[in-house]
Amino acid sequence: MVLEELLAPAGSYEVLVIAVNAGADAVYIAGQNYGARAYAKNFTMDEIEKAVKYAHLNGVKVHVTVNTLINNFEIVDVMKYLFELYKIGVDAVIVQDFGLIWLLKTFIPDLEVHASTQMGLNNYSSIKWAGKNNIKRVVLPREVSIEQIRQTTEQLKKDNIDMDIEVFGHGALCYCVSGKCYMSSYNSGRSGNRGACAQPCRREYRLKYRGYNIGNGFLLSTHDLATYNIIQEITDAGVTSLKLEGRMKSGDYIGTIVNSYRNIID
Repeated sequence: MVLEELLAPAGSYEVLVIAVNAGADAVYIAGQNYGARAYAKNFTMDEIEKAVKYAHLNGVKVHVTVNTLINNFEIVDVMKYLFELYKIGVDAVIVQDFGLIWLLKTFIPDLEVHASTQMGLNNYSSIKWAGKNNIKRVVLPREVSIEQIRQTTEQLKKDNIDMDIEVFGHGALCYCVSGKCYMSSYNSGRSGNRGACAQPCRREYRLKYRGYNIGNGFLLSTHDLATYNIIQEITDAGVTSLKLEGRMKSGDYIGTIVNSYRNIID
């Protein structure tokens, strides 16, 4: 089997150009609102349109993250935004909010929808539900094993359910399951589910038990993910797209990892 897509991050138009030229098959970006990386440079609507034109000229797809939880008072604005993305011709939107899934299915059914990892869809039953709700691709949580992925994709194939499967292949890992964390919101008022995580898990901590100090250091900070040596196993498990993390990263970083994974995959 051959991996169909190498999906690269881009926090700005300049980085998108680097990712395209480094060999990405698709790039995921965010607009000024509703993306889970509020502190990235991100894209204006004019830049999204420009990015789509440049990417499509080079045979590359553009996915836009609309993957924060939406407040009721934002519904009209976010739907206007999604209609604009649809008119521009983006290839897909990545969504976390279940309410938006229903709205997209009802009002913009031709806009391709990918279920964000933060939706927590991680097994056959949940992915079957996704297929019934106009979702074309599921981004699996990083806690799912290769064996679990293989079992799920085999069952989907057996039942003739057409669903793309995307997994993270490289980059920073959130300490919390599927990124659904309230620690930053509780500590600082900056919600990770609204794209404003203060990353408290990256800080140093002292662990005490009954008054005794039993641990110091970066106790909640995980090692970065790197799957360059098991890409064939991931592919054979039925994965469609390998996603690289890093919309907050520099152009040098993005160019290096995209080019590296492109050469390994090829």
